[in-house]
Amino acid sequence: MSVTLTISEETYQKLKNIAQSRGFEDVGKFLDEWEELELANRREVVDGILKFHEKMKEKYGVMPGSTEILREDRMRG
Repeated sequence: MSVTLTISEETYQKLKNIAQSRGFEDVGKFLDEWEELELANRREVVDGILKFHEKMKEKYGVMPGSTEILREDRMRG
């Protein structure tokens, strides 16, 4: 099944440019794989954050959470 979607020429050009920059021949193929690409991108970001946390833990040890300090600060006004 296919559905026709009407978008502006400007939006189409943006999608086309993004698709080409990521190595896709056309917008349709890019959109078909877009969700997987975004999930992979998120995983990469999360992995980077986890590696950063690990480096900080190695360098400074386990640091206490700030939740309680923030609560106390808010209560003081």
